[in-house]
Amino acid sequence: MEPENILTTSISAAFDAVFTMSSDWSRMLHLKSTGFLQQTDTPVTDWLHQYIPQEDQARVAHMVREAVARKQRFRLIHRVRTANGGTGWALSSAVPVMDNQEQIVEWLVGSIDITESHRASDVTRTARQVAERQIRLYETITASTPDLIYVFDLNYRFTYANKALLAMWGKEWEAAIGKGLRENGYEDWHANMHEREIDTVRRTKLPIRGEVSFPHAVLGRRIYDYIFTPVFNEIGDVEAIAGTTRDITDIRNAEMKIVESENRFRNMAEGADVMINVTDGQGTNVYFNRLWAVVTGRTIPDLLASGWLDLVHPDDKIRIERLLAERTEKKLRWKSEFRIVRADGSYLWLLLQATPRFHSDGSFAGYINSLVDITDIKENEQRKNDFISTISHELRTPLTSATGFVEILQARAVSDGDQHAASMLTIVEKQLDKMTRMLHNFLNAARFESSNMHMRIERFDISILLHELEEELKATVTSHILSFKSREIWIDADKEKIAQVIHNLISNAIKYSPAGSAITIDCDIINGQLRLTVEDYGPGIRLEDQPLIFTRFYRVRNTQTKYVPGFGIGLFICSEIVKAHNGQIAVESWPGKGSAFYFTLPVA
Repeated sequence: MEPENILTTSISAAFDAVFTMSSDWSRMLHLKSTGFLQQTDTPVTDWLHQYIPQEDQARVAHMVREAVARKQRFRLIHRVRTANGGTGWALSSAVPVMDNQEQIVEWLVGSIDITESHRASDVTRTARQVAERQIRLYETITASTPDLIYVFDLNYRFTYANKALLAMWGKEWEAAIGKGLRENGYEDWHANMHEREIDTVRRTKLPIRGEVSFPHAVLGRRIYDYIFTPVFNEIGDVEAIAGTTRDITDIRNAEMKIVESENRFRNMAEGADVMINVTDGQGTNVYFNRLWAVVTGRTIPDLLASGWLDLVHPDDKIRIERLLAERTEKKLRWKSEFRIVRADGSYLWLLLQATPRFHSDGSFAGYINSLVDITDIKENEQRKNDFISTISHELRTPLTSATGFVEILQARAVSDGDQHAASMLTIVEKQLDKMTRMLHNFLNAARFESSNMHMRIERFDISILLHELEEELKATVTSHILSFKSREIWIDADKEKIAQVIHNLISNAIKYSPAGSAITIDCDIINGQLRLTVEDYGPGIRLEDQPLIFTRFYRVRNTQTKYVPGFGIGLFICSEIVKAHNGQIAVESWPGKGSAFYFTLPVA
């Protein structure tokens, strides 16, 4: 048979293209094709570039060189440029044609078009790679989570379980997968419950959720929250059930402790003789104990709905509302005294102590307010203040008369040249003056307590007042070095009472600081307010005493002060006077080095 007929027969029988190559593959002699590759009847020298895409040229050339050197046939899958200009895939088989001397005369090559099958293989391979990557991803996720993740088939057998679930069972994969609930340690009631749930999910095609306890292989019995979710096939039928389970033992234990704590709090609150209420972070009342209803005559639901501010005495209400707003904004602990109306229409005094609450993350949770009935205390204080006021008034008249008589006698003794009598009368005069000041302080304290202190407000320059005090004190004080520093600052205040505050602070500095030491009186404008400071070099005040020294009758007790006379009322009066002027009074002290008392007032 002629070669032409051989090629034609070969193409139709087995190959999509047949071509012959020179012995060294330098030329393609001719090519016949069914339409797969471009035919040629004339020799082609650049066949590699014409028929083979660049990315496969090196590989094809290497295979050809190896085959020529070994005089062996070869088979190769490679890309080709197709007759329509595209790129396809071919399976080429090359056979050397030998002469009698076993030398290669030419090569006969047949190529089969495998483009479609190769593309399908690529898709399959890509899909398999994607699936494998997804499986690795899912395995990584499910292995790293503490949650239990698993899959049931419709016969209640486990087809998948992550590492956390296997650890809970205390089993290896091979011993657990393909097994049912009971084989993996579930009690009958537990297995029956899950089997019913699996049937329900399969029937309704909806997830189902539950909570159950189960013995952990290491941790003992734990509480779990679980969800069963349907897995659908391509036609929408349920083909499996996926499950996730979370250990919520710690959460449930914490919730139980919270409930127990709340119950203990309510039991204590309901049995206490203290009115207690609780607010949330937004200031809404969430709890009132029963004593509120007993005292106010309102029901607990009414109190929760309307609160308690409308029960406050009109004279106290604005102050309490302001304090409530300021302290709540800053989330501070605070306390105050005020009156509320009883069920019978009378008023009782309460001491409110408000304590802020915070969540475990530090966020504000609201206030716990405790209110103690101090009506008896306030009434006793009023009776005491009335008594002090009465006694003070009654004693001032004889003291004034006695002081007048002493002055007359002192003048007579001087004129008679009786220096001894004059000296004794001077001592009596000082004692009478001390007693007069003491009565004056008690009377002022009583007036402040009963809110009867009269204020005579006028505008004056503080530097002029300090100059007057300097002239007065330097004439009488020889034991200390008084240094006054002032500047022109105008204020609206009761000049006499502000002078009393300054005089009291200087007197205290003289009493408590060593003889011969310096006492500095300075004033300036700080943050838009007058600030007047009296600084000494005395023993100082301990940190724990500092918040209390402005309270009534409080005195610092230590070896340096125990022999200093006083009733602990002077600083209380100073504090009340400053507060009445919308100012503030405070102390900065350094034990062993001295103290600086100061007060601030609005400038005019």
